[in-house]
Amino acid sequence: MFALPANMNAEPLLSIIIVSYNTREVLRACLASVQAYAGVPHETIVVDNASPDGSADMVASAFPEVRLLRNTDNVGFSPANNSGMAMASGAYILLLNPDTLVRPGVIPAWLESHQRVGASISGTRLIGRDGSFQVSAWRVPGILDALLELLLLHNLVHRTHYPPAAFSSDLQAEFVSGAAMLFARELWERTGGLDPGMFWMEDADLCYRIRQQGGSCWFLNSSGIVHIGGESAKGNPDRAIPNQLLSRIKYTRKHHGPFATFLMAIIIGLHAFTRAVAFGAIALFRHEPRARSYRIALHRWYTYLFKNDRSI
Repeated sequence: MFALPANMNAEPLLSIIIVSYNTREVLRACLASVQAYAGVPHETIVVDNASPDGSADMVASAFPEVRLLRNTDNVGFSPANNSGMAMASGAYILLLNPDTLVRPGVIPAWLESHQRVGASISGTRLIGRDGSFQVSAWRVPGILDALLELLLLHNLVHRTHYPPAAFSSDLQAEFVSGAAMLFARELWERTGGLDPGMFWMEDADLCYRIRQQGGSCWFLNSSGIVHIGGESAKGNPDRAIPNQLLSRIKYTRKHHGPFATFLMAIIIGLHAFTRAVAFGAIALFRHEPRARSYRIALHRWYTYLFKNDRSI
């Protein structure tokens, strides 16, 4: 069994950090599941990124025990999580998406497995509402993977995927999903948390930095957390798609040097351009919001590379 803090009144075992943007009803369900099934001494911290749908007011009225931080702007996933972690007092931190549901026994089993394998950072099994398995650990995508995606070949050549059989047991992975991510608070204090300049690939970046420092990243095959998936992104594709693409360049620039960054920038620029043209043509005949999203992505690619625009 996992070790409990010596003085249970001094601090909770676990600080659960949830960042919300326009996810009021799924957030309500998530918090209710945490309240019912966390299974360990914990605190819950919600950081709301200025949701216009009343998410913060719902938390304040329906879950008064939750520590609530109301941001005045949508600062992004990483800065919001870092703000929540700065408030945390638990021995462990669990980053949890609002579009998740905790099931009975999952968190205690996860903590036990985390300690058993000596993980620095870990993710657990994610499942859909229907119980279907969701992949939640990958190899970090590189230049060749971006090229395959540009050419629409990435679904035929699954270079970033581990074999399905690998998920039948615990797996040491390159990175795990930021939808549900567990680590000791000491690790956050040592690494500084998520990179605030990234709005995607922040989970890959954190896991990479931990592995570079000699730590380990694990997928733990304990009973799963339900993950609905993509609720915030669905409501804001004009922000999600550009940041998904730009984060590839940001990650490469941070970890792999100028030549690799040059190649990645060309591939991502072609990706944004070809999709803007293709979806723009489709938009002539029916409503296609991705046409605008990829035009924005192309503009953001240009301003990032040539105007030093580091906004997210």
